[in-house]
Amino acid sequence: MQVHVREYESQDRDQIERFREQTFIEGNQSLDAAKFNPDEFDGKIWLAYIGEDLASLSAVESSHYTGDPQIAARVCRYHILKRFRHSHCGFHMLPYQIEWARTAGYKILYWTHDIHNKPLNALYQHKRRMTDPQAKQFFEAPWYTQMQLDRRWLFRVSPKSDFLQYVYVIQLQQHEWIPQTNALWYEHDGAISISNKDILDGVNQ
Repeated sequence: MQVHVREYESQDRDQIERFREQTFIEGNQSLDAAKFNPDEFDGKIWLAYIGEDLASLSAVESSHYTGDPQIAARVCRYHILKRFRHSHCGFHMLPYQIEWARTAGYKILYWTHDIHNKPLNALYQHKRRMTDPQAKQFFEAPWYTQMQLDRRWLFRVSPKSDFLQYVYVIQLQQHEWIPQTNALWYEHDGAISISNKDILDGVNQ
């Protein structure tokens, strides 16, 4: 599938709303209007098209979560419609996101992922590759080889939630990153097998 990527513009709003409704049908609430207004977004949004169809959306926002929005930028709001799941849209958008974040002066670009999703974490940790020959170009790209798992901590979206995520980092400038908030300091090897409750209980002892 040929994927075309471009930045969101205000005239795309109707397309975004149709895309948003489809994500709800598919069981994803990350683009809920209360959480995501594309015209009042602190960052940049990318759209990936296959033919004339909007197949995927991804954004990069200043990292208010980690308390250092001038230093770190977070890849977020990613969704790909189910019928396009094997088109690697996220990988197509990442080079654009990296370049934008670097030009905007951020030192760190990162994203997070559920610690219990083993297949995707293995992919991000360079432990496996997709078998699709079209994906080979991504695994040989400099940004993929430079992507690192931060083994010092886990991302916790809220102190009221036990949802924990690994943190994947691309350094845009040399910087010793010390997130100020939403960090659960817990050293790990990227292969956690115990429950989130056990992790939190152990940290809080």
